[in-house]
Amino acid sequence: MVTRVLLALPRNLMAQGIESFLRQQPNIQLCGVSAPTDHALSVSLADQVDVVLLALDSFQPPYLQQVAGWRHRWQSVRVVVLAQFRQPVDVISVLDAGASACLSEEGRMSDVLQAIESATPDRHHLCQSVSRLMLNGARQRQRGHHEQHGLGLREEEVLRLIADGYSSKQIARQLDIAPSTVDVHRRNIMRKVGLHKVADLTRFAIRHHMVSL
Repeated sequence: MVTRVLLALPRNLMAQGIESFLRQQPNIQLCGVSAPTDHALSVSLADQVDVVLLALDSFQPPYLQQVAGWRHRWQSVRVVVLAQFRQPVDVISVLDAGASACLSEEGRMSDVLQAIESATPDRHHLCQSVSRLMLNGARQRQRGHHEQHGLGLREEEVLRLIADGYSSKQIARQLDIAPSTVDVHRRNIMRKVGLHKVADLTRFAIRHHMVSL
C-alpha cells in the first residue's frame, strides 16, 4: 500500500536528505515539498495526502496551530511532527494539538520512515529518542514523588492497601508477604509520615495521589 506524503519542511540539508531518502522508498509517494508556512500549496494538495511531515521551530501556540489546522480541516490526514524535543511537555503539546507522531531532529532516516508508516488517526507513535525523553521525565517525576514523603515502593503499596481498607492479613495475602512484615512496613510508614490513625493515613494517601476517590 502506497502512502502519499507531503513534506512541509524548511529548505535545508536535513530536508533535502529526507526528501531524497523518501523518494527511494517503494511504498512512499511524495506529493509535494513546501515550506511549513506555505499554506496555499498545503491546501491545494490536501486531498491528495495521507501524511504530512511538518517541521516545527517552536512549541508556542502559533506553531502548534499549524498542526491543529491540518487535523481540523482534514481529519483523515495524519501529521508527523519533526522538531527538537527537549522536554516531555513539548511532546504532550504537539500530541494535544493533533499530531499522530513525534520525530526528533536527532533521529535517523529509518525513524522518518517508521514514523510515517506507523502514524494512524487513533494511535500515537514516538520515535526512540522521544520515547526515551518521555521515559526519563516519568522517572524524574517518580523520584520526586518518593522524595516528597520518603516512602519506599513497598511502603507505598502497603499504604495504598491500608487506605483501601485492607487489614494486615489481607495485605499480606495481596503482596505475598508475612503479616509480621506488613506490620513492620505499617510502623515505618507511620514513623515517616508522622501519622498513626488509619483515617489520617488514608487522607495522606489521597492527598499524594496514591489512591483515588
